[in-house]
Amino acid sequence: MKLVAALLCLLPGTAQDPADELLKKIGAKRGICAVVGVERDALPVEIARGSGLLVFAQASNVDAIRKAADEAGLLGTRVWAEPGKLDHLHLADNVADAVIAGPGVSRAEVVRILRPGGKGFLGREEVTKAIPDGADDWTHPYHGPDNNPQSKDRLARGPFMTQFMATPWYSSMPQQSVISGGRIFKVFGNRTSAQPQWRVTDSLYCLSAWNGTTLWTRKLSPGFMIHRNTMIATPDLLYLGDDVSCKRIDAATGEVKDEIVVPDGLSDGPVWKWMAMDKGILYALVGEKEKSLEPVQTGAFRGAGWPWWKIPDYSFGFGRTVLAIDLATKKVLWNHRADDPIDARAMGLSSGRLFIYSHKKSLGALDAASGKVLWKTSDEKVMAGIGEHDAAQHPMKGYLSASYVKCSEKAVYFAGAMRANILAVSAEDGRFLWQLPGGNSQLVLRDDAVYSLGEGRINGVESSLKIQPLTGEILARFPSRDRCTRATGSEQYIFTRGGQGGSTAVFDVQSAQPKKGGVISPMRPACHDGVVVANGLFYWGPWMCRCDGTQIGIISLASGGSFDYAAEAKESERLVAPGGEIAALPVAGEDWPTFRKDNARSTRTSMSVPAQVAKKWEFSPRAPGVVTSPVAVRGRIFVAGADGIVRSLDAATGEERWRAYTGGDVKYPPSIANGRAYVGSGDGWVYCFEATSGKLLWRFRAAPAERTIPLYDVLSSTWPVGSGVLVEDGVAYAAAGNANFDGTHVYALDGGSGKIRWQNNTSGHLADERQDSGAGVQGHLLLHEGALYMSGGNLVPLARYELGTGTFSRLAGGRGKDLFVIDGKVQATGYALYWRQEDAHFIAFASFPVKDGLVAVTEAAGVGLAQPERDAKGQPKFIWSAKAFMDIAAVVVAKDAILVAGVDRTGTGDKVRSTAGIAALALDGGKVLWKHELPASPVGWGIAVDRDGRILVSLQDGRVACFASE
Repeated sequence: MKLVAALLCLLPGTAQDPADELLKKIGAKRGICAVVGVERDALPVEIARGSGLLVFAQASNVDAIRKAADEAGLLGTRVWAEPGKLDHLHLADNVADAVIAGPGVSRAEVVRILRPGGKGFLGREEVTKAIPDGADDWTHPYHGPDNNPQSKDRLARGPFMTQFMATPWYSSMPQQSVISGGRIFKVFGNRTSAQPQWRVTDSLYCLSAWNGTTLWTRKLSPGFMIHRNTMIATPDLLYLGDDVSCKRIDAATGEVKDEIVVPDGLSDGPVWKWMAMDKGILYALVGEKEKSLEPVQTGAFRGAGWPWWKIPDYSFGFGRTVLAIDLATKKVLWNHRADDPIDARAMGLSSGRLFIYSHKKSLGALDAASGKVLWKTSDEKVMAGIGEHDAAQHPMKGYLSASYVKCSEKAVYFAGAMRANILAVSAEDGRFLWQLPGGNSQLVLRDDAVYSLGEGRINGVESSLKIQPLTGEILARFPSRDRCTRATGSEQYIFTRGGQGGSTAVFDVQSAQPKKGGVISPMRPACHDGVVVANGLFYWGPWMCRCDGTQIGIISLASGGSFDYAAEAKESERLVAPGGEIAALPVAGEDWPTFRKDNARSTRTSMSVPAQVAKKWEFSPRAPGVVTSPVAVRGRIFVAGADGIVRSLDAATGEERWRAYTGGDVKYPPSIANGRAYVGSGDGWVYCFEATSGKLLWRFRAAPAERTIPLYDVLSSTWPVGSGVLVEDGVAYAAAGNANFDGTHVYALDGGSGKIRWQNNTSGHLADERQDSGAGVQGHLLLHEGALYMSGGNLVPLARYELGTGTFSRLAGGRGKDLFVIDGKVQATGYALYWRQEDAHFIAFASFPVKDGLVAVTEAAGVGLAQPERDAKGQPKFIWSAKAFMDIAAVVVAKDAILVAGVDRTGTGDKVRSTAGIAALALDGGKVLWKHELPASPVGWGIAVDRDGRILVSLQDGRVACFASE
């Protein structure tokens, strides 16, 4: 690793500089700043306030830093703080844009966590990290001007480990991406299939390639169909062609520096149809104006819905004029005028030759230096091999209008979703070389062979082929890919969509016989991009069709190297136990001591619901933020939240009795047992507090290592304790992990001391299968018939662990974070744990047994009372049902009524208005007993009923409301 270091002898010790001076030196306005070993309580807050940076602090004064950030309303949203020795900094490799280090911090550690180009300040020394040798950029939508989606990156290797998960959560269609200079540039079109995609339509996003931070955005030319090669990334400038010009955009700021305009008289019009860059020359196909596309905004249509590229009906991507432009002077070096329209999808540049194709007319090559025609052929065999166009406008082909040409020094290859064959012609003279059947085949050109990733089986045999590049000899056959996603290559692998749940298929192509190397199960690659490989990292998403996997958004994986994914925990290294005497807080039958009332998650109370209620109090935190559902024991309410704060409130008044801090997002409420409050935090630790005072009794690191990463605009352990804590017979059970390929760690801990009873560290990586096949932590724990159950993600819908030993087994049973015992079996429903809160808090399906029936919730019918048996399709047979709210977020089954919290919506498009509320429905007949408006949307399963009949509701902005009898 090369380093450029300068001694800044005239400056004072950097960590002591005022925050505004430090921000000037850092330069970055957005991203991640680490403040490590600095004993200035207010510095992280000052840096966060003075910039858009997320601030990670690691120091001995962690309590003071958390308190200062809490008072500023920034804890858990802009500032995170963790304790820990300074010989190991808790951030992942290459993730920090800046590091401010105090005395005793290792220079090597500062360099490790800095991203290339980031700045570290160690006293008087400033360190800038260089780009590592072996990293590659992805400068064109298909990697390079040859359209071959094969990365040259030597650092991006398996096994995998999460680098970041980032927003935007969803993508409109089409989508294209390029990467250079440590920045990802993504363009999104205006075809959408669901409302959450609307916010990115006709947009250009620039994100940090190292930590996923959105650096800037700008709108695209409205209605311009972007799915074409008109975007090229360089370290300093992004070149973006549209219907007016080629804009040269400052990569750091998003400002348009200048434009390249097609000179008058050279073309049929100003529209940029295709671009490529090589050795300081910009090559372009330009031509006539195109029909503007009106936006498609619908929830009923899965797919793109844009018109097919066709002349004469449409002119998308077709032109007659090819230009070569000197980027230093913006002067046209040469131009070529074709007799027939050139199809931009069949253009490519390799080894000084620029290939052009006019449908059914001719295929030719231009000299890139002079523009002269090197050769041109209309050979019938070549034209027939290229064949007719297929629209490719359905899910199996990805709604594609993609390039169907890839080229090398020796050959030009035709294949893709809109082609019926795989065809190779000579790059030197256009001669026919070979042809194979291969409809909807995706090509990746590697040094040893052409790899054709086929979709499905052809005549009963595998359709994926390893092919000799110049003869067409089939060297090997291997399993087919799944559906739409384009294939892309890294040094080790070829990636496509595939596997159960539409995950990512990994094909090992380093051996003579390619083989299915498993799947990366939590997410699937987007149709148009696939898996993009650059900077030593792998990039996914966002997905476009709302048929998402467990994980969504923009996801990046790094190499895990020699990391021990199944490392066993040692108490001496993991357990911190201040200890001390505790006050008793007995739990009675009508208390609500844990998530959804009890360890079976029954969401049942024997309390009666009052005939009328009124709001008695409302608790508001200093800053808005998602709070957990409430729990209640003996006049005390307990909640936690995204800020990492655990709170105890007085049930009668809502006043805060105590608060305690953890280092990360808390997904599930405390579990109260034996005078203790147990919490699992996003920092990877299990905490045990005294329930009456908030005093820390012990904490146990469930994560195998201190490794903090960006997780959807916050900072989190790679292994957050996302399961919450389930306590049974004095034992606390918890699971740490997220993506199964990072490893999953499940523990049974002594509730009094925190000592390990048993541990399972292998269910994320099953011993008889590859790293990528196992259970993640994707929801809460549930106890049923002597076993723990947990939602495990795409390939392990249900993970089961024996209560006494931790022995793992994989079960079917739905998918989603919410677990229920339905018809005597545990099933998972709903949404994944780390999806957008505004999507994931609604109930997809739920069922609770009551006398002579079921209380059921479905998206179509709402909530109601159903017969014990199901219909032929397994759906409830409702005796009565009521749409108390359009979307239901929480349900409690009481003695004589059903409590429901949810959201109603009125209006359409940008004028949608949401109204949240809580209601009581009579269990006998469904009559609305009362209904009250809530000031914000309720959280998922955010209702509890305490022993005194108070109804408690947690809201997504952090408030907790109490309703009681008038």
